[in-house]
Amino acid sequence: MAGSLKILMFVAAAGLAVAEFAVAGPALFGGGARAAESEAWNFQCMEDDDSGEKICTTEIVASDGGRDFLIYFVHHKGGKSPLVVTGEELKFTGTTIKVDREDPVQADKCSVGMCYFELAKSRLLLRQFRKGRRARVSIIDDALEFILDQEVTLRGFSATYAKF
Repeated sequence: MAGSLKILMFVAAAGLAVAEFAVAGPALFGGGARAAESEAWNFQCMEDDDSGEKICTTEIVASDGGRDFLIYFVHHKGGKSPLVVTGEELKFTGTTIKVDREDPVQADKCSVGMCYFELAKSRLLLRQFRKGRRARVSIIDDALEFILDQEVTLRGFSATYAKF
């Protein structure tokens, strides 16, 4: 994706508050090669300008048709780590993640360029990600067309997630 990749981060405090960050695409991966991006889990932290709080994510990029989608867990010191899927400024109407042979898990809320999973589903997916090998991520837009239907590796997820 040209320009910047918008990351909408959900930080659990007294509910879910939204903090928005714009991150240059190459900076997300230290300028790494695009071919490796979809197969590597990354850990990064940013400081919220308003609160000074350190917000960290465990993330992977899935690329499909020249578009990038970011799948990530937001780490929060309170143990609340929602799972979020973001991408281009398209109206997402649904996201499903299916790990190996487990039942698919549907996102709870979607809007323009993002979907997120409530904490109970995020915890379930976290357990599945830690034990699994691959996850199929499917995103549907408001025209009920797949804008992403791709597998991502879970190899390296547990080690990357444990950095928090």
